[in-house]
Amino acid sequence: MNKSKKVLITGASGFIGKNLIEKLADTNSIIATIDLVNRYSGGTKTVFYEGDIRDYSFVESAILDFQPEIVYHLAGYKERIDGVEAIETSLDVNLTGTLNIFKALLKNLSLELLITLGSMDEYGEIERPYSEFSNEIPVSSYGFGKLCATKLASFFYRNYNLPVIVLRPSIVYGPYQEKDMFIPSLINAIISDDEFLMTPGEQNRDFIYVQDLIGAMLSFDNFKNYSGQVFNIGSGRSIKIKAVALMIGKLLEKEYLIKVGHHEYRKNEIMNYATSIEKAKASIDWSPLVSFEEGISLTIKYFQNKK
Repeated sequence: MNKSKKVLITGASGFIGKNLIEKLADTNSIIATIDLVNRYSGGTKTVFYEGDIRDYSFVESAILDFQPEIVYHLAGYKERIDGVEAIETSLDVNLTGTLNIFKALLKNLSLELLITLGSMDEYGEIERPYSEFSNEIPVSSYGFGKLCATKLASFFYRNYNLPVIVLRPSIVYGPYQEKDMFIPSLINAIISDDEFLMTPGEQNRDFIYVQDLIGAMLSFDNFKNYSGQVFNIGSGRSIKIKAVALMIGKLLEKEYLIKVGHHEYRKNEIMNYATSIEKAKASIDWSPLVSFEEGISLTIKYFQNKK
């Protein structure tokens, strides 16, 4: 962004949001955040709106007050648990909350671009590598809720010309991430000299360093003509979970703390994530810049410095 823009970020207190705000701090952007709780210290050019995206009156009031030109919709329910109740919660936040954002933005005449995050979980158990042209068959409540939000984005683009682009990242990792995800949980356990109990680790996963995802998000400021489309954002490389664990254990010189095979696989575990990123490469000339090895080293250093 070369000139000053008014940028709204939902879910800004999440780890992707924190990294995005840090990146935008280097620009002339005027930032506003929508979140349940203001957990970002911010700066003089930051506006905070505290509330729930499921509350339409709150969302409409915040958006009409700030009049953003660019919106990054990152807020959402991310728990990957089973059961009908989980489906209800996922739809309540990821669909109803997103609908509120979209409806309110239709009243905002300043809007130029809306980026919203989907998930590779939307694809489910289908032929790999995952392609934006695949027929999605999600197997989790999280994936189902995210897919509904993606279809909603397509509907709002076709019927109301909402300038929305959906990015489907693979597994994102990096600084500020909470310990409920595999990589930060593993790193923090080993740093604390705790055993890390895991599955046999034969799952293949595609990981993307958070700064590479943010690079893709910011790239679309120059490619607004892709509104209504979905883009996979990943490394294009799958790695076994066990190999990731042993790599981190070796870097920290504590491989003996990793207990492979202690837990069983989750129900409906997808053993092979393989992501095609060819569309992003061809359309916006985007490719990840940070290798997995470099990203892991940077993430380890971040958590070591937090101790």
